[in-house]
Amino acid sequence: MNRRGIRAIIDFLGEDVTSADKATAAAAEYMQLLRRIQDQKVESAISVKVSQMGLLVSLDLCLENLVRVLQTASETGSFVWLDMEGSALTQKTIDVFNALRGRYPNLGLCLQAYLVRTGGDLDKLMHKPLHVRLCKGAYKEPPDIAFSTKRAVDGNFRMLVQKALDRAGQDVMAAFATHDRFLIDYILALVRERRADKKAFEFQMLYGIQNHRLAALAQEGYQTSVYIPYGTHWLPYFLRRLRERRENVFFLLKNLLQK
Repeated sequence: MNRRGIRAIIDFLGEDVTSADKATAAAAEYMQLLRRIQDQKVESAISVKVSQMGLLVSLDLCLENLVRVLQTASETGSFVWLDMEGSALTQKTIDVFNALRGRYPNLGLCLQAYLVRTGGDLDKLMHKPLHVRLCKGAYKEPPDIAFSTKRAVDGNFRMLVQKALDRAGQDVMAAFATHDRFLIDYILALVRERRADKKAFEFQMLYGIQNHRLAALAQEGYQTSVYIPYGTHWLPYFLRRLRERRENVFFLLKNLLQK
């Protein structure tokens, strides 16, 4: 992917960890990964979940493990994305991010467009320099806190894109994580209209899904990254995503048939 002009975001699969030993081991895996990224001169960030770092055990454990990972990332010149999980952990993830962002500028946060609260969250977070990844969201959430239709989610995604691009090139670096060609076309049109710098934001996609479009964007001079998960927890992760949202099944089947 690097040879095609695309950076990577590597994710060691695992979440909902309830053992301090397993959380510490996950942090150690990420630290080893960061050193190998440096040693092999791979252009890659990493992606981490707070529940994987031990938040369900204790906040102190989670912060301790994240600091170890972030310190290693600082030493190796790497970037760390903080993934967003289900709504039960949304505010806690934001709180963890806010506790660490001042000390570690190499830390970014994912926000989910299907949550009603996200526009307000983005406004608050942009009061300080911010790296933010905007995605639609993949968890099943109740209708009182999440938009229930694709049209509504897409509309909120567009609104979040506008907010982020308003600050692009200043103190906000946005990553747009979507495979939706209509949303990608919308972003490109907005960028042309505003004459935004192609290096002031980024497109992100999952490995193996429409990466030809990502490569084409890279050739056009846009910043791009591909999200690459690995590890033994791929099956429960995969099945959970398919079970939680019907749209995930249709999305996967459509892309498999396109191949």
